[in-house]
Amino acid sequence: MKGFKMYNQIQQLKELGFTRSQAAKQLCINRETVTRYWNITADEFEAQLYSINREQLLSKYEETITAWLLQYPTMTAAQVCDWLKEHYKEDITERTVSRYVKTLREKYHLKKSNHPRDYEAVEELPMGQQLQVDFGEKWMQSINGQRIKVRFAAFVLAHSRYKWAYFQTRPFTTSDLVRNCHECFRYIGGMPLELVFDQDSIVSVSENFGDIIHTFEFEKLRQECKFKVYLCRGSDPESKGKN
Repeated sequence: MKGFKMYNQIQQLKELGFTRSQAAKQLCINRETVTRYWNITADEFEAQLYSINREQLLSKYEETITAWLLQYPTMTAAQVCDWLKEHYKEDITERTVSRYVKTLREKYHLKKSNHPRDYEAVEELPMGQQLQVDFGEKWMQSINGQRIKVRFAAFVLAHSRYKWAYFQTRPFTTSDLVRNCHECFRYIGGMPLELVFDQDSIVSVSENFGDIIHTFEFEKLRQECKFKVYLCRGSDPESKGKN
C-alpha cells in the first residue's frame, strides 16, 4: 500500500477514533508507518512523497556521483547538487541531494575528507594579466512594484580591481557571454591575457579528468582573441584566489 491512498486511510481511521495500533492492524501495515504519517498535513505528506521521488530519480546518476566523491573526497552535497544542475539540468533541491549523497557514502564506505584548505598570500598579477568573470542573480523590484529576477555578469581586472558588469532579465547564454566579453574589452580599452571562470555550462561542455571541453561559441571566441582560459572548480569561488 503506497502513496496518498495509504495516507488518506490512516487519517480517516484517526478521525474515527482508532488508535495507531488499531489502524496498523486494520491496514495490515507497520505501526511505525502509521506513526510517521499520523500527525502530518496533506501538504507535508506531498512534500515527503516528492522528495522520495526525486531521490529515486537521482539513482540514475549513482555511478557519476560516486565517481565524483571518489575523485574529490572533500566534495560537499551542495557542490554535487550544483554539478547536477550544471551538467544535467535537473530540478532538484540541495536537501534531496544531501540525503542521497549520505546514502551513497554509507553504501560505498566513502568517508568525507575534512582536511582544511591551506591558504597563502597570492602575489599581485601584472596589469593586463587576468580578468575574472562571475555570474549571479538577484531579485529586485521593478518600477511598477513587481519582483523580477535580474541576472548579471561581472568582470573584474585582477590587478586594479576595475569592474564592468552587464545586467539582463533572462538567463545568460554563450552568445550573451561572447558579446559581453567584446563589450567589456572595448570599455576597458584592451584585452587581458587570461580569463578566469567558474565551470559554467555556457563556458564548458564537460570536464574529462582535467581536460576541459569548451562550448562551440566560446571556443570560437578563445581562438579569435587568443587569450588563455582558467576554469575554477564549480561552486568553489575561493579557488579564484582574489576577491
